[in-house]
Amino acid sequence: MSPRTVSSRVVLPPSDRDARRIKRSRVLSYVLVVLAATVLSLRPELFGDPQAQPAHALLHAWRIVAGILLAVAALGVQVVVGVRWRTGLRRAADDGSEPAGNRAPGDR
Repeated sequence: MSPRTVSSRVVLPPSDRDARRIKRSRVLSYVLVVLAATVLSLRPELFGDPQAQPAHALLHAWRIVAGILLAVAALGVQVVVGVRWRTGLRRAADDGSEPAGNRAPGDR
């Protein structure tokens, strides 16, 4: 992969380990979003007759809270993985283990 230029910055492609972590985090986020959508789309009638069950309103409220928490968790996964990746890039740049710029053809 070649580096991309984003607003006058060169963003290096992720390493194999980082690429796997990013892919797993995306899958986890998609699963959490699907669960959130499923929980939020549950109809109150599925919990039974509201007149016969006094806890019906509580179940209805917890359905909304659980759906929002799952959606926030999906966003949190993406933020945490992005921050870890950027921190790793900064740490690698500070180490100076690899010189900046393109390497000579014989070094590739």
